[in-house]
Amino acid sequence: MSAPELREDPPAAAQTAPEPAEHLDVLIIGAGISGIGAAVHLQRRCPNKRYAIIEARARLGGTWDLFRYPGIRSDSDMFTLGFAFRPWREAKAIADGPAILRYLEESAREFGVDRQIRYGLRMERARWSSAERRWRVELRDQESGEVKVLSCSFLFAATGYYRYDRGYVPDFDGLDDYAGEF
Repeated sequence: MSAPELREDPPAAAQTAPEPAEHLDVLIIGAGISGIGAAVHLQRRCPNKRYAIIEARARLGGTWDLFRYPGIRSDSDMFTLGFAFRPWREAKAIADGPAILRYLEESAREFGVDRQIRYGLRMERARWSSAERRWRVELRDQESGEVKVLSCSFLFAATGYYRYDRGYVPDFDGLDDYAGEF
């Protein structure tokens, strides 16, 4: 899977994707800790702005939903990592993964952010149009494969640093010739 493409629109004649079905003021990509936090701040500071969160996976939580191996925990204290608008109140400052996921789910529900999440949509391409002063965003439905197009005035990437579909593999000399498992 290739990384999403961010670029400025080519001339109108070169565009072939369908017209956007919807326009949002803000589109947040990712329903992990950053996306949830951004959405709450947006709701509080700009209550009249229309927004949505797109999440490629079927659940919110990002890393804390995906990784469920025994002993997974934060390496930062939750008083620092958690939200200022909903402080961490648990006894353990260094929390395990399930506790962090619960915190994210409860935070999203408490502030109504969970109702703005559109699951199963992966951003494939985002193109800025200077003429229209908006982003044109192509989203692929993970179940049907259908491409949906929408536009937004502001695009907020809350995708984190980890790629879920494959980990980072550095370029090692001779890797192509290596016969073992890597």
